Parts: sequence; structure tokens; C-alpha cells
Amino acid sequence: MYGSEKSTRAGKRRKERRLNVAFAGTILALAVWGCGNNGKTDGYGKAAGYEDAGMDGEVGGEEAVDEDMALDRQEEDLQTASGKAAEAYRDIYERAVQENALGSLETTKAIVDRMGEYGYCAIDQENKNQVNLTHPELVKEWIGLAEEGKDGRQTIFSIMDDGGFIRFDLESEKGTIFVTRSVLHWKGGMPEVDYTERYPAGEWKYSQNGYLFFRKEVPAGYDGSQGYTAIRVEPLDEKCREWNRKYILPIGYGANDMFLEDWTEGEWEVLDFDDLFAKLYSCAYGVPIPYEQSVDGTSYLVPEKEYETVIQSYFSIDKKALRIRQGYVEEKEAYEYRTRGFYDCASSPNIPYPEVVSYEENEDGTVCLTVNAVWPKENMERAFCHEVTVRPVENGGFRYISNRVIPSDENAEPTWYVEKLAYFDTNTTPKASGPICAPIVAPTWSLWLTS
Repeated sequence: MYGSEKSTRAGKRRKERRLNVAFAGTILALAVWGCGNNGKTDGYGKAAGYEDAGMDGEVGGEEAVDEDMALDRQEEDLQTASGKAAEAYRDIYERAVQENALGSLETTKAIVDRMGEYGYCAIDQENKNQVNLTHPELVKEWIGLAEEGKDGRQTIFSIMDDGGFIRFDLESEKGTIFVTRSVLHWKGGMPEVDYTERYPAGEWKYSQNGYLFFRKEVPAGYDGSQGYTAIRVEPLDEKCREWNRKYILPIGYGANDMFLEDWTEGEWEVLDFDDLFAKLYSCAYGVPIPYEQSVDGTSYLVPEKEYETVIQSYFSIDKKALRIRQGYVEEKEAYEYRTRGFYDCASSPNIPYPEVVSYEENEDGTVCLTVNAVWPKENMERAFCHEVTVRPVENGGFRYISNRVIPSDENAEPTWYVEKLAYFDTNTTPKASGPICAPIVAPTWSLWLTS
């Protein structure tokens, strides 16, 4: 196979924080100006011409300001501005709460679009990038200033699954990038900023295909949060996003190697169908997989119909070939299936995610998708690239036909992937499964994003 933190909460200010007035002024200016100093945007991360977010940007006029008062003022102004941004989509949030739809793609897109209508630069959950950024031109303008070593400011809102947001106030100052990251949650029906930190970006870059990467600067040997962020600035074709959600994201790169190896229909040697059974079960049956993981991995006897239904819904492999490959126990009419355990699960959140960047619809009805593995942790918009061919079938289903990793000297080693351990506990009899799930209808994706 082939980035100093400061928590800010009301009532814990004066004894816990000691910053100089100049630094407080910088933070305040950051929260106020947000969008740069060229006159084309207002002071709050918004396109010009939109309603004022409510911060006046002054820190005490000509007289010296007590540093604690300055910090309190900065917090209050940030709370006011972010609170007004959240109020822009209160109706969407409240409806989603009533309908239990928070975190859905539809709700997230609706919030992002509403923020865009109010002139804000907004995108979905941090490091997911499944929704196009609103007002990308403002971000690109700031990037241009930063690349030239000029001073500028820009604000980006990242909508979280709970309906709150992470606010990134980006500031370029004499060639250095500073990030103020604040988090807003809805509490008792009111928007509240409950966390803020400011840090210099230890590294940042704007990639060829339109990704903005930045990372918190940390000392050598630091084992806390690495503070890395990836934001897709350039919009992506909506058709590519649809293909990605339907064919690629449900499997992804975690705990399986389907997209890390070259293979084609009929040549199944490199595929571990147990891993794919775990990935595709909820897609086939519309319910979570009932076979629970454990520290060491647990063995189950899965009825042949149940196992074969999942695999054959997405791969054109006959029963005989599947039974030879996958530990079929003839006398039990079942497959011996072992879940991944702690040592071979590889469930870290720091793995790449797939992004379909182009597609080709072939004359034979198949679709060839070109997919980049985006790895935020490593500031890589293309850790590697692969081509996946699928064949749509009737009733909305499809079959995976092949995968090919495009050779390149720049391909990253997939260090996130761990081979599945090939042992079973010989002192434990595999557990019999529960009742076979109800007959499935045409395969549909129950989730819009899985890792």
C-alpha cells in the first residue's frame, strides 16, 4: 500500500487572565474588523451592504483602559456579534430541533445558505467540507493579502452538527497569521459563546485546488490538541458531491482497504468482505449493524442470507466464491464474522476523507469517479488519488466494479490503516446472531456522511 489556549467563561475573568492592553486591542479589532481593511467588506466577516452586527470597535478612547475591563469588553462584543449571527438562522435551528433534524445535511445546508444571505462566509462542520463555502471571494481576497505579507482580516463560520458554530477570525499581520477560534452553542434557546482561544498559525497554506489549511503552533513534544483546520474555499460541483455521498463516503478510508488497493470485478483477493460487511450493513438494511465491537474483537455466526444480502447488494460476487473466501461454516449455514478490536480498529478521527473531484459517465452505463483523499492533519488536499468505477442498477442500487490508485511519487503512506488481525479466540465459541433482519428494499444510504 502504497497547531497557547485561553478558555473564557463569565464570572472567571479577573483573577485568571492577565493580558496587556495592546493584545486586548488586537483581539477586539480582530472580532470587529473580521473582513479586511480594503473597504469592500464590513467589520464582521460579511459582504458589504449587509446589516451591522453590532460592535463599535472602540477600546476606551484616549484614556488608558484597565486590562480586565478591556478583556470583558472584548468578550461582550464577540458574544454580541456572534449572537446576532446565530439569530439569523434561529427559525431553522428551532424547526430542526422540533423535527429532530439537527446535524442532517439538509439542515446544515439551510443554515449555511441563510448565513450566506446575510453576507457571512459560512461552511459546514470543521474538516468535513461537504457544503460549499458562501462568499468564497472574500476569503480568497484575504488569502491574497496574507500571501503578500499584507495586513488583513477575515471571518469564517463553521456550522456544527448541534446547530452552533465555530467562528474563525483570521488575521494576517506583517507576514504572521493569527487565528481567534470561538465556539457558540445554543443553551436554553439562547446562543452563547462559551469558549475562545487565540493562537499564531504555526503553518498555513492555500492549495492549488482551493483548500485553506492552517494549524496551531505548538511546542515540540506537545501531545494535546493539534488544532488543524482544512476549509475548502473553491466550490465543488454538486454532482460530484452527490456521487461522493452515495458511493464513496459510506465506506471511506477508516477500518478497511477497499480504496487503498487496486482491484477489479471478479478479482476479489485483496478485499476483506468482513470489513465491508460492517461498513455496508446499515446501507443495506437501514438499521445499525447489531454485531458489537469489543476490545479484542468478537466472533459471530452470521446467517448466510443476512451476510450474502449485504455483500451481494454492492458487489457482483456469486455465493460460491464468497463462501470460499469468507469463513463460511456449512453445517451452521452461517459465516464466521469477527469484528475489529481495539488493536486493529484504526478508528482515529485523524484519517483522510474522500472527495470526488470529477466523474465520467461511460457508454456502458458505468460511472468512473476520480477521488482525492483529503488529509487535514497533514495539510494535504491529495494524500493520494484513486479512480472508482460503479455500475448503477435498477431500483436505485449499484455495484462497485473496480478501484485503481493513481501512481504518484507524492502519494502518502496510509499510516492510518491497520491490517485486520487474523486470529480468533480459540477458547470462545462464535456467538450466534439474532434473528435475520427483515427483507430489504432497494439499497438506500441512511446517513449523509460516515467516516
